[in-house]
Amino acid sequence: MKFLTALLAALFVYTVVSALSSYTDTNPVSIDTIDPYLEIVSPTGGEAWYIGDTHDILWTASDTNLIYNSVHLWYSINGGVEFVILAEAVNNSSSYAWAMPTSQSYNAKVKIRVADSFGNATEKNSPSSFSITYVPPETPENIIIDISNNRDAVISWDPVTETIYGTPIIPDGYLVLYNENPYEDDQYYYFLTQVPGETYTHQYVAHWRDQMYYRIVAFKDYDGKLQNILSAACGSKTPKLSWAEIKSLLAVSKGGAK
Repeated sequence: MKFLTALLAALFVYTVVSALSSYTDTNPVSIDTIDPYLEIVSPTGGEAWYIGDTHDILWTASDTNLIYNSVHLWYSINGGVEFVILAEAVNNSSSYAWAMPTSQSYNAKVKIRVADSFGNATEKNSPSSFSITYVPPETPENIIIDISNNRDAVISWDPVTETIYGTPIIPDGYLVLYNENPYEDDQYYYFLTQVPGETYTHQYVAHWRDQMYYRIVAFKDYDGKLQNILSAACGSKTPKLSWAEIKSLLAVSKGGAK
């Protein structure tokens, strides 16, 4: 009996001793669950960038654990439906020099993505669309309006021979826009007609109107998509296109108004 008691006591001691262990505390471990801050500075929408130029895409990105070369950039010419990769794994320099693509677009956007070392990422598109177009013709000068017959307004102007960059160009024609008030805001000039040369007669306008203001715009229809739209507008008794709409359809400079 004494032997059994001693054996059980020894087993108890062995069990207790064998269950003892030691441990060491580690340093605190930080866990980042916050997405990086990202803001697109340019383009944000409304810009007119020209084919053949180089423009800087600008952004601001920050995060405690941001990966320096985690910036990815894309662009879209159809409003963000499809994106084309522009640059991958570039440094967070807040600027990327972009040589413009050769395709025109009036609904272009850029997209930027940044990530940190914990796998958090932020991705943003341009807030609004911008344009990628050919360099537009210069603004027509020396606009003259003759109403000496008290009936018609005979409008004439100098031919445009250069782009806004001073390079030679032959415009496809000129747009004649009008309004009864001298608005500077683009949306208030309406489409009247298009002409191939440097003169247009607005018949009977001096007889029926006390005043009229015109804007003449030289245009170059590089992709050939505008002609049907303009032809339809010319054949309509009521002008269908405002200046803002016209500007969104082709490369134009701001025409003179008189």
